[in-house]
Amino acid sequence: MSNTPVAKTVKPGIYFDLPNEQYHAGPGISKSGLWTIYTQSPAHYKFAEREQKNHFDFGEACHLAILEPNKFEAKVYRGPEDRRGNKWKDAQEYCQMEGKLLLTAPDFDSVLAIRDAVHADQWINSIITGGKPLIEASGYWIDEATGELCRCRPDLYREDLGVIVDVKSTQSAHPDAFARSVVNYGYHAQEAHYSDGWRALGKPVEGFVFLGWEKKSPYAYGVYELPPSIVDEGRAAIRTALDTYHECQKAARWPSYGEGVQELSFKRWAYRLTDAPESFGSEAA
Repeated sequence: MSNTPVAKTVKPGIYFDLPNEQYHAGPGISKSGLWTIYTQSPAHYKFAEREQKNHFDFGEACHLAILEPNKFEAKVYRGPEDRRGNKWKDAQEYCQMEGKLLLTAPDFDSVLAIRDAVHADQWINSIITGGKPLIEASGYWIDEATGELCRCRPDLYREDLGVIVDVKSTQSAHPDAFARSVVNYGYHAQEAHYSDGWRALGKPVEGFVFLGWEKKSPYAYGVYELPPSIVDEGRAAIRTALDTYHECQKAARWPSYGEGVQELSFKRWAYRLTDAPESFGSEAA
């Protein structure tokens, strides 16, 4: 355990109060990096331009309001009605000096409504506000198979319950829509990566839940857990990506979509005016 800021190198352990920007710019491979390798290519991971963090972001404020509801109003400033004119510039200067997030008044009020809607659920409120939750602690460990440094940053962890909670904004928190998001954005890979990493650091993980919430009224939300079968699929994706990452590190080569001329393959549904090759056999359309 350490409170020391992570620099170019880091020893395995759990680090507290590490700024988000420093975590993302630091060493180690994260789930998001591995998912980029798995769904795109090593080149997309290695040479991607880092996005600049927007400190006055609605989503970040929502994240804070949900995970640390009692600290929200001390850390977020309710600005003018819009971003026009000197009032907004003055508010920006004030927030930069005070280290606060700045929101327009309507956005500020919406975040409060989201916070109150989510915390009206007694179970969610008890998980987030009860015990001694770790909020955005940064974990670093060594992958035994490759020797690569890995990292993760759970939104909330309750050691007394062995539960990780991850907070996701989503266009639709309906179960069917959120299930599609799990596959599209690799939330199943995230659960596997975070759970395995936290266990490697000696922390119990008995459960992992996703809190999906919508940004628009009525601020609907859902709390979901994933079946073991889909988590195993995510774990396989993480292993494939980690092995690829390791080989790229050794060779100092970060390919994109392969080299040379490649023949494309097509599904049966692509053949509309001609017969599909017999090699498809009984493959479904």
